[in-house]
Amino acid sequence: MDYVKLCNMTLSEVSCNARKKYYFDDDGNPHCYEIMVSDRAVFRHSGLELSEFSQEVAHRLDYEETNRELFGGGYGRARHYVSETEPDKDASALSSRRRAKRKIFDYVICNGFDCFVTLTLDAGQIDRGDYKAVIKKLGTYLDNRVRRNGLRYVGVPELHKNGGLHFHFAMNSDALKLIDSGTVSVRGRKKPIKVSTAKRLNIPPSDWHTVYNVADWKLGFSTAIMTYGDRGAVANYLSKELNKSVQKAVGESGTLEKIGGRWYLSGGKLQKPVVELGNVDFEAVDLHTYQFDCPAGAFKVIMLKENEEMLTNDC
Repeated sequence: MDYVKLCNMTLSEVSCNARKKYYFDDDGNPHCYEIMVSDRAVFRHSGLELSEFSQEVAHRLDYEETNRELFGGGYGRARHYVSETEPDKDASALSSRRRAKRKIFDYVICNGFDCFVTLTLDAGQIDRGDYKAVIKKLGTYLDNRVRRNGLRYVGVPELHKNGGLHFHFAMNSDALKLIDSGTVSVRGRKKPIKVSTAKRLNIPPSDWHTVYNVADWKLGFSTAIMTYGDRGAVANYLSKELNKSVQKAVGESGTLEKIGGRWYLSGGKLQKPVVELGNVDFEAVDLHTYQFDCPAGAFKVIMLKENEEMLTNDC
């Protein structure tokens, strides 16, 4: 290995502007599900770092670009540094939430959870507004099942209007003790209904989704339903729950706040996406699913499933 070259890698050698994410299905086949492209080289190969010289060059190039945008000239024409301003806390929170949503999506896509669980808390057993007490009890319950039963999970906390907490999780059902609740979930109804009610309403059994209870959750009520549809649908649903929880977690200043200092909870032996980096022409990417801007740059995202023909070897 050329260690001199390794220690003096340039920005273009260490970083790329495009990233692919893959998950493996139950048969071990890889599937690309996301391509993200930036107008800057923001994705860095694992284990590689810029040398101090290259960092200085990258900083100077970034300054020159910013200088041209602000003053319409080159680096030598205007040498006025831009004064630092108070950071936009709400923008930072939005960026943090966006990263959390991507993490949740990745975990659900890559781990193939087959059960969606809601855990509530009984006010008679625990102060639902005391997050530290709640998370200690919940953490003990989850950790025990991770160690003993091989539980894998990712979930989000949500606030009730009265300030109490409940939790939504994606989990693997083989690590849970589930019992039939005698109710079913039916599309178009917010709450489960009894099987007898479903029959009386002539709802076909093919539209029923059995609702279970988690037998060993003793701190409150619980529901569990087996997931259906593709992994992306499950991931999107959990992301929506995150949105709901965030909307309720707005502080007095009007800025977004994490519930108890975290956006989500996760544990167990979770699989992460396999990542491949490359470079593409940012302007040429026009079939993207959505795009966004943040302090790191502009981004275009292609969610690949039904659009597999958009996959190329160029990124």
